[in-house]
Amino acid sequence: MIPERPFDAGARAQTAEWLKNWARVGPLLESRRVVELRQLTSAEAARVAVELLWPMVPRGPGDDGAGLGPMHDVLRRLAGRA
Repeated sequence: MIPERPFDAGARAQTAEWLKNWARVGPLLESRRVVELRQLTSAEAARVAVELLWPMVPRGPGDDGAGLGPMHDVLRRLAGRA
C-alpha cells in the first residue's frame, strides 16, 4: 500500500535525519571496508571475487570449466570501469 502523502513534514524530517546520519557514518563504514579489504589474503580475495562475480556468468551446458571464458569476459569488462 502506497501512502497518499509519502513526503509529509514527518517523512521529510525523518529523511533529513537519515541523510545527516549517513553523512556521518558513511565515511566511517567506507574506511572500515577499505581496512578489511586490505587485510584479505589472496585466497580470501579470490573466494570473495568468485562469490560476487559467479552469478553474472551465464549458465550453459558444459563441464565445470565451461564458465571460465564468460568469467574472463566479465572481469575484463569490470576492469575497464576502474
